[in-house]
Amino acid sequence: MKRLFRLATPLAVLSLAAFCQARAEDTPNGTQLDFTVTGEAHAAPTLLTVRLFGRADSTSAIEAQKTLNAHMADAMKMASGQAGIEAQAGSYSLSDQTPDHGPTRWTARQDLSLSGKDAVPLLDLSGKLQSHGLMMDGLEWSLDSETREALLAQARTKALQKVRKEAEESAKTLGLHVVRLRQVRVSSMEPGPRPVMLMAARASADSFTPPQGTPQEQTLRVTVNVQAELAP
Repeated sequence: MKRLFRLATPLAVLSLAAFCQARAEDTPNGTQLDFTVTGEAHAAPTLLTVRLFGRADSTSAIEAQKTLNAHMADAMKMASGQAGIEAQAGSYSLSDQTPDHGPTRWTARQDLSLSGKDAVPLLDLSGKLQSHGLMMDGLEWSLDSETREALLAQARTKALQKVRKEAEESAKTLGLHVVRLRQVRVSSMEPGPRPVMLMAARASADSFTPPQGTPQEQTLRVTVNVQAELAP
C-alpha cells in the first residue's frame, strides 16, 4: 500500500488561443461589423529555470525526512550567495510503500528550482548540485517579467494599429463607411515555459558534465476584438 502526503501543489499554466473572424450584421442603427485583429512580438527567452529534486529512502519516516532535510539544507547553502541566481525550495512529499515481504519503506522528496538570466553559471551550479546527490527534473526557458511586459506592449500597439485600417477596408468592400468603433476589447496570449531536452547524464559522484539548454524564440500575441458601426 502506498500513501502520499503533499505539502504543496504545482501551478497550472493556462494559455488562450488567438483567432481571426469578421461578421457584419444589419441593426436598427446601421450595420454592425465584428472583427478581430492580432499583433505579435518575438524575442529570445531571457530566463532559464532548472528544476531539481532531492530524495531520501529509509525504513523510518523520521530518518528519511532527516536525511532529505540535511541534503536540501546543504543544497540551499551552495545555491545561496550566487549572484544572479534565485534558488527556491518547492513542494515536499512523504510516501510509504509496504511490500508483501519486508519492512515498510519511506521516501521523502523535495523540489528545488534555480532561475537566472545567465545560463552558464546556472547550469554549472545545477551540475554541482547533482554531484552532491540531487537529481535533474527539467529545464525551462521563459521571459523575465520586464521583457515580457515590453513585448506585450509592442504586440498590443501593432494590433491596435490594424484596427482602423481593417474597419475601413471592410466597410469599403461593403459599400459603407465607418461611423464609429463601438467596442474594442484587448486580450493577450503568452507562451508558457518551454521545456528543454536534457543533454547530459550523470557521470560519477565527483565528475559531472553540466546539462546543455538551447533557447527557442518566444512569441507573444495580443488579440483585439472590435465592434464597429457602419453606415451608407
